Formats: sequence, C-alpha cells, structure tokens
Amino acid sequence: MLEALAAERQRGHFRNLVVSPTGTGKTWVSAFDYQRLRQHGHERLLFIAHRDEILRQSQAVFRLVLKDPAFGERFVGSERPMNGDHVFASIQSLHRHVDSIDPEAWDVVVIDEFHHAEAPTYRRLLEHISPRILLGLTATPERADGREVIHWFDDRVAYDMRLWQALDQGLLSPFHYFGISDQTDFRSVAFERGRYVSADLEAVLTGDHVRARRILDSVSEWVLDPNKMRALGFCAGVAHARFMAEQFNRVGWPAAALHGGSDATERVDAVKRLRRGELRAIFTVDIFNEGVDIPEVDTILLLRPTESATVFLQQLGRGLRWAEGKSVLTVLDFIGQAHANYRFDVRFRALVGGTRRQVEEAVMAGFPRMPPGCAVRLDEISQEIVLENVRASLRRSRRRLLDDLRALPSTTSLDEFLGSSSYDLNDLYASPGPNSTFTSLRREAGYE
Repeated sequence: MLEALAAERQRGHFRNLVVSPTGTGKTWVSAFDYQRLRQHGHERLLFIAHRDEILRQSQAVFRLVLKDPAFGERFVGSERPMNGDHVFASIQSLHRHVDSIDPEAWDVVVIDEFHHAEAPTYRRLLEHISPRILLGLTATPERADGREVIHWFDDRVAYDMRLWQALDQGLLSPFHYFGISDQTDFRSVAFERGRYVSADLEAVLTGDHVRARRILDSVSEWVLDPNKMRALGFCAGVAHARFMAEQFNRVGWPAAALHGGSDATERVDAVKRLRRGELRAIFTVDIFNEGVDIPEVDTILLLRPTESATVFLQQLGRGLRWAEGKSVLTVLDFIGQAHANYRFDVRFRALVGGTRRQVEEAVMAGFPRMPPGCAVRLDEISQEIVLENVRASLRRSRRRLLDDLRALPSTTSLDEFLGSSSYDLNDLYASPGPNSTFTSLRREAGYE
C-alpha cells in the first residue's frame, strides 16, 4: 500500500484512495505514510472520522508509529485543539465550524471510512479544504445509493484489495458462512430507495418467537461451543436488539443490547465483558458496523437483511481480525423471502467477486472456489431464494451493467462481457440514444 501511494505521488497524483478490507491495516498505513510525508516537510495533519471510537483508536496508532505518546489533539464534542497542527476531528465538529476553517490549514488530510464522502457534511468540507495531500481510506468505494466516491480522486484508486484477496493472503481470519432459511416473509415490507423501511422491518422481526427459536437452534447447531462464543448480532432496531438479548439471556447465554442511544460507559463495559468472555453476545443497531475492533469476536449473527455491500462487509469484518485461539469466524445469515427489489447478488459479489452470472454459478455449485479455510453453505430453501433473486436481478439496468463491467478486466471486449455477465445485445442497446453503447459503458467504467 505504501509503495502504491509513493508511486502515485511520483506520477503527480496527490489525492489518493486506498481500498482494503476491515482489519488489513489501513489506519497503520496512513500513520506510516504520514511518518514518511513528515520527513519531506508535510507536517500539519488532520485526521477525520465520524465516530469518536475510530478517532481514539487512530490517534493511538499514530502515537505508536511516531513514538510520540502525546501526539495529536482532539476536535470532538466539547474538546478543542490548542495548537491545531495535528488534529483528530469528528466530521460533525468540523461541519459546525467549516466556514471558519482556513482551507490550507493542513498539509495532510486523512479521511477514514471515505465511502461516507457523498454525505452533505463531508461534501461541504471536501469542497472547502485544500490540503497538499489527501488520503481516503475505505473497505469499499461502492455506495448503496449508487453514487461513486472515486471522483474525488480523479476517478482512480491508488490501491485496491478486496476481501477474497486479503483472505488469500492470510491477512484475515477465514470464515464459515451459513445461509439459513428462517421462513420470514419480507415481500410486503416497504422498500424505498434501495432499502427496507427500518420501522416496518423492525415491526416484522421484533417479537417473532418462532424466528428467535430458529436462531437459537441454529447457534446450537453451527457454533462449536455456544457457551464460549463471543458473538455480535446485527439487528433492525432497538426493540429488535433488546428482544434478541432477552431470548439469549433466557436460555442461559448472557447477552446485552446496545444502540446509538446507549450510554458511552455502558458500551465500553459491554465490549470489555464480551472480550473477557462474560457475555456470549452483544446485539446492536448500527454502532458496531465500523470503527470498533474486537478481535475476539468469533461469531457474527446477521439478523436483518442488509442492502448495502459496504455495510455487509463492515459487519462481516467485525469478526475477521485474527485473535489468539480463534481459528475461524462463524457467520450465520438468516434468509427470508425478500422483496422483489432486494438484491442478494450484492452480498455474494462482496464475498467472492465477479459478475451476477458468476455469482449465480457459484450459488448453484455450492461456492467451490473460496479462499483457503473459507466456506459458504446455503441450506436448500436459502439456495432457492437466492438463486431466484439473482436471476430476477438480471433485468436491464444501466447501473448493473456498469457494476458488472467494472468487475471484469479493463481489456474486456463486448463479446467477453456478454459471455461473462448474462446480458445479451438487447440488454445493452435497448434504450435509444448515443449513451446506450458498449463504448459509452466503457467510458463510464473508466476504461476509455
């Protein structure tokens, strides 16, 4: 990663994006990169994140790398920097003071979780500041709303490592992923702007004792020793998280429910108890999707449908860090009848890469080509649900055509594209106009 950043800057590119899975050292890279830049006169640093936990961990990494236990000031909540040369700031605090910030106040700006960059708070700041060096860090630059973030970097990525590549290299713990049918019907749940309406989804899941019993049985069946597991469960809402914690406590598996409104002390205490093995599970809403390192987590429970590849990879990544005594991560994904607009292919492409046709073939064949130590297994009903959904998603869509082309090498010809992606000429040229051509698609993908 450091070599790639140095090479890009030698070519004259001083705004660079590093794409790498959770747990592969992006924050460490940014610290070593800054250490090197500092030697060339780029002293003033601004590190931006959207959660205090991320900022604290990042500041600790920089202090270790720079061998300076007092490095950096915080600009979070009521805390304000005194000097301002080395600042670890929340995007919320910066946004409130953006108009008073000198655009050239910092030589180096590092933005963690850069996939948030299209949010209004980030856009306003990015349009305002003008650092000599900009470094973005993310596990995936693709957003659920289809808006790309690479335009901030001249439509290029300095370094791009995906999950399966990191697993191949042994940088992350292998996983065993089980797709389990839970008989839940999501087809009537409101679906807007590419995602389920949270309140309606939570209403379906909260209080469903039959589904909860299925989850408990599956944990007993697939987790090696539930009485020793350290699990994170991702839920649809606060009530759903509390309901699942109650179900686990009832059968003797100590569990807690955490959410954005939980007291900070309560959150820290729950994480410590999980790491010590006093809790078997923490059920959460949003807060552990990113920025929290709990390497001891050995079980992930996906208890709600996840529409975003970014969120899915973040949730999976919470358990992929290596830890002493952990040989494999167990992932239990509970699959119901999905809304017609829900896309399972997004999730499995994040796992194994490739186009929708290649995902379809992998599902049919039982995912035969996985990284060392990894396995994906769908029960019979889940396999049918996923296959039906993937095949339905092959309907014509410019965005999906572009996604599939970007999953293939830049040298891909029209014939090779049609053969790899399940589209035919009618899909590609169906809409009239100059933009409905393979050449225009290649331009959008950055290949022309």
